[in-house]
Amino acid sequence: MKIAILSCNTGGGHNAAAAALAEELSARGHESRTYNTLDFLPKGAADLISRGHDFAYRYAPKLYGAGYRMEEKRPSPLLYENSIRGIGPLYEALVDLGADAAICVHVFPAMMMTELRCGYGLRMPTWFVATDFTCSPGVGELQLDGICIPHPALTLEFQAAGLPAQRIFPTGIPIRRQFCQTPDRDAARRQLELEGCRHVFTLACGSMGAGPLRSTAACIAGLLGPEDRLVAVCGSNQRMHRQMIDDFVDNPRVRVLGFTEQMCAYMQASDLLISKAGGLTTAEAVASRTPLLYLNAVPGCESRNIDFMTSRGYALAVESDEELKPLLSGVISGAIDPTAMLRRREEEFPRNAAAAICDLACGAPTA
Repeated sequence: MKIAILSCNTGGGHNAAAAALAEELSARGHESRTYNTLDFLPKGAADLISRGHDFAYRYAPKLYGAGYRMEEKRPSPLLYENSIRGIGPLYEALVDLGADAAICVHVFPAMMMTELRCGYGLRMPTWFVATDFTCSPGVGELQLDGICIPHPALTLEFQAAGLPAQRIFPTGIPIRRQFCQTPDRDAARRQLELEGCRHVFTLACGSMGAGPLRSTAACIAGLLGPEDRLVAVCGSNQRMHRQMIDDFVDNPRVRVLGFTEQMCAYMQASDLLISKAGGLTTAEAVASRTPLLYLNAVPGCESRNIDFMTSRGYALAVESDEELKPLLSGVISGAIDPTAMLRRREEEFPRNAAAAICDLACGAPTA
């Protein structure tokens, strides 16, 4: 089969989910192609959506959160109106590929496919994959073969948005195969030259390196003992990377990285992942059996992710460095055991999401 994977360049999580699905499809002998569906819009509109999202997310999180809350209460037609401007080029791309089915890992292309199916009669099996632990604005309006959600406990929330139960599938969030392998902490530490460390903490704030990394890293560094290590991952934020290197150039207990292909190993090597509450990061930590501590959420989906995960005992969260200090001190001293969350996850989280989604897409009947 030929599968079109439809993503949207507004942060790295959606593209990571797309890459996981492409990896799984290739392993099964299927052909896939991933599209950034913003490329199907006029350049001005695409730049406004992509750059506007990145700017608000990095530099104006309160504004970003206010906009998200407004969309939850009363969805604006602007996103849908912009999406349908690209349906002609999208249709041509699907025809050129000879696509048998489509998988959308962002609501924007899912809206485009809904319009093609409902307004223009396109008969192509199409699936939407939710990459946050909430039913985001606009998802309830989708008219697709199925909605793949991150966890069974979210089923009622998606039904309340107007989606029929028979089209909701609690598959989990697709992540790359390396995260799904049984972790070996000692092997991961040897690979990363962290063997012999008493505690390893990884601080990461997504592919864009958003949030107060510097102040949080300084807070953590002040709590470390001689045999403890902090790994600070700055992602694609090159300015932050340079600043952090300068901050910790003389501190052997802190390792500063930019973008790394070894994130899976760092998660598996860690006693605690300290991170913003991205859906993909959460799914990767769960699969890697890594205790998870959220900090400084960007209002919107990340707030919903924190609510979902902490209310069920799957993760911890703090709102400030002042809250972080006693919690991390407790982990270092042994007074707090962060591994308790792992047992609850093992019993309740879906596994092998990419495989489950590909099973659905590759066997989907024509609507």
